[in-house]
Amino acid sequence: MSLSSTVGKVLVGGAAVAALSGIAPAFADAGENLYSATTGASAWSDREKDGKYLGNAVVSVKDKVEDGDEVYVNYDRRYNTGFRMNNEGGVGSTLDSAADKINYVTKVQACVNLNNKPDRCGTTDQPGDGR
Repeated sequence: MSLSSTVGKVLVGGAAVAALSGIAPAFADAGENLYSATTGASAWSDREKDGKYLGNAVVSVKDKVEDGDEVYVNYDRRYNTGFRMNNEGGVGSTLDSAADKINYVTKVQACVNLNNKPDRCGTTDQPGDGR
């Protein structure tokens, strides 16, 4: 038996053992879908959607009410914090950030920009907070 044949059998056997033992592949992401909403706005970062792995690479914010108020998302990434992304597209518009699976999204908070008043924001969602 050749060395390459033996190595191939070991690799295939190891993969089969891992699959049968229920060992999940290791992913670097927030570990869950993140979601925040308030009246007029929603924001999210999906780990997985419709069976497709997304890895919290993108954050999105949607304007949900025709009121003339802009919406935004406050968010953090793995290596950087304190981001704000404004959606000025009006009712029904969704704005997506650039994708980054290494520096994935770890916190989202949907907000509505209210002129001459405190902004209205939803609850912050981050991994492990039970939301």
